[in-house]
Amino acid sequence: MKKVLLIVASLLLGMQAHAQLAAEGGYMHAFENSKGSVLNMSVSNSRGWDGFYAGARYTIGLDNVLDGFSVDPGANVSFLWTRFADNLKGREIAINVPIHAVYSLDIMSDVKVRFLAGPTLQLGLLNNIVDRSNNATTTHNMYRETLLGSARTPFNLYLGLGAGLEVAQMIRVNLGFDFGLLNLTTATNASLHRNVLKIGVGYIF
Repeated sequence: MKKVLLIVASLLLGMQAHAQLAAEGGYMHAFENSKGSVLNMSVSNSRGWDGFYAGARYTIGLDNVLDGFSVDPGANVSFLWTRFADNLKGREIAINVPIHAVYSLDIMSDVKVRFLAGPTLQLGLLNNIVDRSNNATTTHNMYRETLLGSARTPFNLYLGLGAGLEVAQMIRVNLGFDFGLLNLTTATNASLHRNVLKIGVGYIF
């Protein structure tokens, strides 16, 4: 038992010794694809959302397990918006919790290429449609109301892949793509899925 405790303690100390905190943010574009049935006819639609995200990521180095391997848990807040029509605009705020496995490879002095993969949990805080078609502006909460055919669920789960560069153990540039796994609509006989492209920059403290 003492040997097991010593091994666990050594692993934990090794993780802390290689831990790094990084602030990050960037641009994101969400691709939404919906399918449903209207008058027994199949209808599909696609829509884009644009915005940005900002947050932090904690890199836990596991070189004692595999050279160049780490785990990157993090949290960020995303802001997205879209236009349904001239007088109908959508806006969304969500909390995202990515947990990525990372493999880093030195390609030259002070430059590493990083490969990332793992899930991201998302909790939507706000998803509104702002209607300015009348004299008074009306805001619809899409987590509670049905507009444009369906209401939404605030939960999503993504599986992401990405790659990037780390320069001088200070600056990171990442490109990633998250595949949405859950149906985001509560409507019957319909589906709404989202994939997200992200381009970000991080600063390591």
